[in-house]
Amino acid sequence: MTTKRTKSSFRTMSSKRKLESIFLFVTGRCNAKCAMCFYAEEMDKKEPDLTFDEIKKISETAGEINRLWISGGEPTLREDLPEIIEMFYKNNQVKDVNIPTNGLKPERIVEWVTRLRKSCPETNFNVSLSLDGFGKTHDIQRGVPGNFYKALYTLKLVDEHFRDDGKVLKNIATVITKYNIEEIQDFMLWVFARFHTSTHTIEAARGMTRDDGVKILTESSLRKIQDDVAHIYSGYADRMVQETSGFRKPITRFFYLGFIRTLYNVRASNIDEPTPWGMDCTAGETTLVIDYDGRFRACELREPLGNLKDYGCDVSKVMQSDAMKQEIEAIGHGAKANCWCTHGCWITSSIVFNPSKMLGMVYKGYREMKKLNRPIVFDEEMLRGMEEKYGLDREKLDELHIGKS
Repeated sequence: MTTKRTKSSFRTMSSKRKLESIFLFVTGRCNAKCAMCFYAEEMDKKEPDLTFDEIKKISETAGEINRLWISGGEPTLREDLPEIIEMFYKNNQVKDVNIPTNGLKPERIVEWVTRLRKSCPETNFNVSLSLDGFGKTHDIQRGVPGNFYKALYTLKLVDEHFRDDGKVLKNIATVITKYNIEEIQDFMLWVFARFHTSTHTIEAARGMTRDDGVKILTESSLRKIQDDVAHIYSGYADRMVQETSGFRKPITRFFYLGFIRTLYNVRASNIDEPTPWGMDCTAGETTLVIDYDGRFRACELREPLGNLKDYGCDVSKVMQSDAMKQEIEAIGHGAKANCWCTHGCWITSSIVFNPSKMLGMVYKGYREMKKLNRPIVFDEEMLRGMEEKYGLDREKLDELHIGKS
């Protein structure tokens, strides 16, 4: 049965700042060894994960929030993850849930999302699958031989089960590093052509990475990539428009393209050095990061401020704590700490809470995307040429019914 997507909380602008996004690291365990992981040092501490009862107290004291960003570690390794999400749906009325995964447990992802669509009918789910390049490139970057084809299998399963479900977005997340920078444009075109994905985000490696030297982007190289793939985002906008109706069609296109371009413009301007975003950063006011062991932060890229356990796992006490108030003052909306980063989650969250500036930035971004738009050109011969060029296994692709011979 075809279902329509609930209005995304990203479309709701507000100048009233309050906690609306919780970034919950549900586990410190992972079954990959990603070269660009910014959280590897934290996971290496191997502290115990928060218990279900501790997370229950977090949910019960957080109030109504718009977005729950699941993180880790690898979230599918947390056995009670569905129960955790259902709890936030009941207690906090979350409108959007982001579930990232490396795709190593495909059946579990499908089983859990199927369950959650029934138990949380008014929530949008973004299944964000990590895919960093063709074949060996992806496997090297993720540190798991054979991960590429397992991830493709996950993507196929998710697409087959939720293609007509507007409340399940299928996102591909690609982190640009020295391993894949030369194949990004080909890879994004191939994914767009071969799969019915909802969108494809490109990320800059951030923080202290597991491996040294993986960060290779400069402002000029990132802006070139963004311009080169702009027409692919117009293709994704077309897909979104097809899933909407009436007056929402042009609004959907405008906000999707304008929002994406705004995010990428801010990110590019901060690759080489911190540069003011043109709006406040609302870290700590509208966002709370909870590490897998209970430590909390205003932002993933800043130091822990304490441990929720010392506050009885009461989110309201944490948000009103002297530690959080001092952190917000220290950040000074980014200006005092010169704290301007490339982190897409915090850029997008901050955009929503800067409505007077948001509209101008999104309009500018939309105009830029319109100028860069051109037809998306591909055919079977071109796609097979890419697969041969990057050494993909034709038999494995046939098994997955991807351009099957």
